[in-house]
This record gives sequence, structure tokens and C-alpha cells, in this order.
Amino acid sequence: MNRTQEAYDRWARTYDTDRNPQTAMEEADVLALVAPSAGERILDAGCGTGRYCRLFRELQAYVIGVDFSDAMLAIARKALPDIEFHRVNLTKPLPFAEGTFDKINCAQTLKHLADLGPTLKEFARTLRPDGTITFSVAHPDMNWENYDLSYTPSFILSQEADIYPHRFCDYFEAITQAGLTLATFRQIPVDDRIKDYLTPESFAVVKGRYQVAIFHLRKEVEPLRSPN
Repeated sequence: MNRTQEAYDRWARTYDTDRNPQTAMEEADVLALVAPSAGERILDAGCGTGRYCRLFRELQAYVIGVDFSDAMLAIARKALPDIEFHRVNLTKPLPFAEGTFDKINCAQTLKHLADLGPTLKEFARTLRPDGTITFSVAHPDMNWENYDLSYTPSFILSQEADIYPHRFCDYFEAITQAGLTLATFRQIPVDDRIKDYLTPESFAVVKGRYQVAIFHLRKEVEPLRSPN
């Protein structure tokens, strides 16, 4: 069991009640970009306790959640018994056939992978042609100086887990190598959604700084080749 997996196992007990600025800022945009609809097969990769799984299911999508934390999955399975969950390490091949999913969501998870390429290639393999992948990350250019929370968090992920500082060029290179196309890109700045998460002095300084980046990718349909 690696350090990051152990960290999430420890965090699972309070994960759903801990205040999370990243999730608070990104959720509406992630949901809008994934745009779940009835009957679609959606993979939530790095699903944790099932936050996005629940939202997708409420929109009548067929959802499968995968995560490497047994403790997180135990909570997800108990809360969402009608959703299929699997223990999966995203550094390994996914246990799904080619073209299984209409859409894939991966929220705030790729930061834990030293090499983005194999995982994005596996996402592309298991996605149907014209399917989409949405993933969110902490903004590579975020300046955390003077970012002071108004509360004392019960768990500080950056101190407990391995986080790799990928640059924009790293994401774009992995996207291209996976044969995917960037359809939409959103940068989300610190705004009133997390105003009460920060001290007044901190919010006045950091408001407007980009904190979250969301990539929305498409797997293009291969053109039909002429028999000649």
C-alpha cells in the first residue's frame, strides 16, 4: 500500500464532512461539462466516497465508480448500494473493455500520478468514439501565498500524500499522445463560493487567482477509410 492510498484511507472517515475549497469551486462546472443524461455509461475515476457518482445517478446515468482506497469505497458502497464500484489503481490497466463508456470523469485525482500518459491512454481506450473525458486539477499556476483558511482542517492532503506538480505542457502532451482532442478548457478563479473558507484578509488578497483548471476532452471518430 503506497503513501497516497494510506492517506485517503485515513481521510475517508471525515472526507464527506470536511470543507473542501476545490470541490466547492469546481462542482457546478464539472457537472455542466460532463452533462450526464439518462442511460449514458459514465466512469467516475478516483470516485472517493461517491460524490459525483451520486450527482450523475440523480440525472439517470448508469455510473461505475473506481478508486484505490478501500475505506473510501466502503463508504461509497454503503451510501450508494445501487452503483457499481471497483477497487482500481489508475496506474494500472482499467478492467473494462474497449469503448465501454460514453463519458469519463476524473476529479482532482491526476495530481497523484507521476506519469499522466498511461492513465489518459487507458481512459481513451475504454471510451467510445465521440465520447468525452472531463478532468479537474489544481491550477498549475495557482499562487498559494497568503491563502489562509478561516478554519483548521482536520486533514491536510498535501502533507499526507504524494502530489506531482504537473505543468500545462505535461497535460497537453499526455492528451495529444492519448489521441484525444481538447474541446473545452476552463480556469476557475477564487470567488465568493469559498469566501467564508478563507480569512477576510486572505480572501481580499487571493480573490481572482485561478485555483482550478478543468479539461474537457473528446475522442474523435476515426474517418472511414476508402477501400481503394
